[in-house]
Amino acid sequence: MWEVPEHWTMQDAATVPVVYSTAYYSLIVRGRLQPGETVLIHSGSGGVGQAAIAISLSLGCRVFTTVGSNQKKEFLLKRFPKLNSDDILNSRSTKFEVDILQKTSGKGVDVALNSLAEEKLQSTVRTLAEHGRFLEIGKFDLSQDHSLGMAIFLKNVTFHGILLDALFEVKHEKQAVVSLVQEGIK
Repeated sequence: MWEVPEHWTMQDAATVPVVYSTAYYSLIVRGRLQPGETVLIHSGSGGVGQAAIAISLSLGCRVFTTVGSNQKKEFLLKRFPKLNSDDILNSRSTKFEVDILQKTSGKGVDVALNSLAEEKLQSTVRTLAEHGRFLEIGKFDLSQDHSLGMAIFLKNVTFHGILLDALFEVKHEKQAVVSLVQEGIK
């Protein structure tokens, strides 16, 4: 499906398309991320997180991300010099909710790419701005059929469960992701 650049290792060839397919499908196809928007990306130091940060920064978005340690924060600052150190938050507690709302003057984020569960998922939902888009790539709360609460929809938000395997059932979305990944590889 993709041409593999000569300088890639076999590990790159096996992993990069999967993480970028997930990130592009989530952010661009389902989340309709636009240049200049504000985005929250959980687990920023993971593969999908790094791909999502790269895509978001390439669109000129303000990126908030969470990590579980200072070591991971330092890694991201070296990998993505455009990230603001103060916008890399702790994923080990729900304090990121208060921090984001404070840093956005109460507005919240336009798009949230979520992989956290339970109370951290609920905190993430509350960071959404009016007309925000919530992109759930974690499977725990989906598979456990946990409640979301309806009040958030008073902000006219959308919620997307992102299942990459479902992408292959919708031809035009599959082609869009293949094109986005191929363009990104170039």
